[in-house]
Amino acid sequence: MAPHASVATMSLGSGPEQRPVGPRLALPVGGWLAHHDAGLAWQPRPLAARDAARSRLLALGAGLLAMGALVVTARSRARSRAGQLAGRYTLALGQLGCEELDVRVGGIRALELVARDSPGHHPAVMGMLAAFIWERSGPHWPLPGPGGQALERPPRPDVQAAITTLGRRRTERDLGPVYLAGADLTDAGLSGADLTGAVLAGAVLARADLLAAKLVRADLSGADLGGARLTGANLAGADLTGADLADADLVGADLARAEFAGAELTGALWPAGGPVPAGWERHTGSGQLIAAGTGADRAAARQPHR
Repeated sequence: MAPHASVATMSLGSGPEQRPVGPRLALPVGGWLAHHDAGLAWQPRPLAARDAARSRLLALGAGLLAMGALVVTARSRARSRAGQLAGRYTLALGQLGCEELDVRVGGIRALELVARDSPGHHPAVMGMLAAFIWERSGPHWPLPGPGGQALERPPRPDVQAAITTLGRRRTERDLGPVYLAGADLTDAGLSGADLTGAVLAGAVLARADLLAAKLVRADLSGADLGGARLTGANLAGADLTGADLADADLVGADLARAEFAGAELTGALWPAGGPVPAGWERHTGSGQLIAAGTGADRAAARQPHR
């Protein structure tokens, strides 16, 4: 009998009740043999698989090493950049105390660049510039007119440079309001400056150019704004309690929710159609404010100082 026939007709037990093994036993045995034979026939496959796995591991290791090198390089560059910024900041601070005017102006410009390049340095730079303005805002440099009489008192060039830098800073990086309380900014150029929330209580801004400036919620209580140009300025929510706004130009200004209690407003050019503070009225012809009850006969228009 052939070998494969004996497997198919294998019996269980003895005697007349012997039963042949069915296909359920034959098939698993055949499958095992086929698998065993195939394994023998393809013996080299595990070696190829190990080589492929080894190659993948080597590639992964190389990738991890490259990634680690990139991380180290990035950290090294970040430390180097931080060191450079710190050096620039220190050098610029030293320039602020220099006796030469052009060096101080250069230091202010350098500080502005540091604040732009490094958000972390921004608050310190702006605080330093505000302190510089507060300390050096006087005396002014009078420009001699005919006969040697001083007509204007503009800020010193270094002070004006610091004011300009503060006015165009990136306000989203601020950690607190700009503090210039009591600073003398007479005739300062602040056109378009962003002084939102600034503390300018008691500051002297006489004849200052604040065209279209942002003074939202600014503290201007007791400030001298006599003859200031506030055309188109945003003073929404500003505190102008007790401020001097005589002859100031407020045409087109946003004065919503601004507080004017006790303010001096004589001769101030007031926005047409805007609500007038209590105790004042707008002269029809000139658009200037006069004390309520003064009467048109005593309301000769005064020309604002420029």
